[in-house]
Amino acid sequence: MQLVIFPGNEALPSHSPFCLKAMCLLEMAKELWEPEYSTDVSVGPLGKLPFLRVGDQLIPDSSNIEDFLSERGANFYPGLSPAEISEAHALKSMVEHSLVLCMVHDRWLHEDVWPLMRDEFFAQAPKEMRAEIAVPAQDSVRAGLMGHGIARFSPKDRKARFDRDLATIDSKLGNKPFLFGENPSSADATIAPVLDMIMRLPAHTDLRAATRAKPAFQPYVDRVRAALYPDMSVYASAVTSAAE
Repeated sequence: MQLVIFPGNEALPSHSPFCLKAMCLLEMAKELWEPEYSTDVSVGPLGKLPFLRVGDQLIPDSSNIEDFLSERGANFYPGLSPAEISEAHALKSMVEHSLVLCMVHDRWLHEDVWPLMRDEFFAQAPKEMRAEIAVPAQDSVRAGLMGHGIARFSPKDRKARFDRDLATIDSKLGNKPFLFGENPSSADATIAPVLDMIMRLPAHTDLRAATRAKPAFQPYVDRVRAALYPDMSVYASAVTSAAE
């Protein structure tokens, strides 16, 4: 199996929370896989990354990848009741369709964050060309966020939305090691990478401050990193190739 994903850096195996989610799911499923790094979304069946290549079959989208791995026998909700699995689905949807958009806004449109993230996202381009190359990509992201609405809101309104998301995650986590108890689930593979990436935003934003202010989040992310993130030293040749 080859998982086609966006590159990352030393701290994050991929800058995309959906790519990192798929990596964690493959680790949970104990599948033999390797990363294939790309920045060309046109190679994907849906025009986006990640997608999983299994022989001649291409499985796009992290949720479809989860379904595919489940059909192969992976259990991403160990010990959870049907009601808890439904709750996990609701939490994942909240994060993927709300909190992630707030993170994307800060990465691509926040004036202090964008120049730093631009250099990360376009690290393969010559430094003197990055700003020019990044313009159409940023314009596309801005248009998408405007179409959704999140970029139309005032900072106060965005904060009201992500504060509710963060409070919901914090309430569900409580004092447990993982969101649903002693064992990680697909919910952790989905949500912890997003919190991780928010807390690693390279400049101050209201979202980063609010996330870091939750004392349970950093220890939780550390536990998920230890339990689910892949050991990228195993894939050193792929990482090196992507950087060249």
